[in-house]
Amino acid sequence: MKKKFVIFLNGEYKYSQEFMDRLVSEETICFCADGGANFAFQYGKVPEMIIGDLDSIEKKVLEYYKSKNVLIKKFPRDKDFTDFELILEEINKISGNKDFVEKIFVVGGLGNRLDMTLSNLFLMEKYKNIVFLLEDEEIFYAEKSFVLKNKKNFEFSIVPISKNVEKLTLKGFKFETDGIDVKRESSRLVSNVICENEASIEFESGKLIVILKNKNLFIKKFWRF
Repeated sequence: MKKKFVIFLNGEYKYSQEFMDRLVSEETICFCADGGANFAFQYGKVPEMIIGDLDSIEKKVLEYYKSKNVLIKKFPRDKDFTDFELILEEINKISGNKDFVEKIFVVGGLGNRLDMTLSNLFLMEKYKNIVFLLEDEEIFYAEKSFVLKNKKNFEFSIVPISKNVEKLTLKGFKFETDGIDVKRESSRLVSNVICENEASIEFESGKLIVILKNKNLFIKKFWRF
């Protein structure tokens, strides 16, 4: 059975308790990157593991999770990887089989530090099942065609991260395209809107960061994780 993972990073947190309770169910496997544990603690969530140099986690939080027998892996402050990537590698190790991991949802992965935000986002190219979550947005990576269902009226943007995106066709959007080539430096694919219950994104080659924004905050009860 595929598992859902949630990673708490030490970025910006503007999530409601309702959102977090829906995201983190009893079946969810949670990890915290150092100071991300402070936020997991605030939301009443107990992770499987905390990873980092432990310079950001509050003492009371660390002691609490120790009392809950949470596995804690301490690393030197000077290392060749961010705490986030260390967690992603840990998930790869424990899963053994990539099919075991359905999605890796990340909270607190954006904001505060621009360098960390950009680094976090570009890790999606290596770990392709990452989804960054804000309360009303999700960000994911794509390098092949895909279909979005039940996202009508969502705002939709594409940020190319490859030099070119070739033969891009968008159907079911306010602004549709038919087999166009788009360069990385183009802003043409920002601020579109999904107009149908099923929208398709087809392209022959390219690497994309996709941003979906739910403008209708009253339908938060339809979060699907």
